[in-house]
Amino acid sequence: VLTFHITPTDYLLGVADLTGELMRMCISSVGNGDIDTPFQLGGFLREIHDGFSYIGNTGPYEVSKKLHTLRQSLGKVEDACYTLRVRGSEIPKHMLADVFTSRAAAHLDPDDPMV
Repeated sequence: VLTFHITPTDYLLGVADLTGELMRMCISSVGNGDIDTPFQLGGFLREIHDGFSYIGNTGPYEVSKKLHTLRQSLGKVEDACYTLRVRGSEIPKHMLADVFTSRAAAHLDPDDPMV
């Protein structure tokens, strides 16, 4: 039997790291022509963000610092959903990957370790 002892802080940091991976999954799914996944992931990331917002500055320092990165990931997913909803009918599916690649390059943040 294998057991792990994880502190609540480590668990929350792991969930925060998961949000970055979900953001990447969202953007790559758009590139693959899947336009449903970003909306599902966007709702899930909003729920995670709301949970982290309740912790806010009252939790451990590392968790409050990750909240900034989580907001950035959520913003990228919401931007992708907005683009799909508003401009999705204008952009052919095979060109969606190019649109999101160029937008992601414009949002590069040197302090963002998830890029």
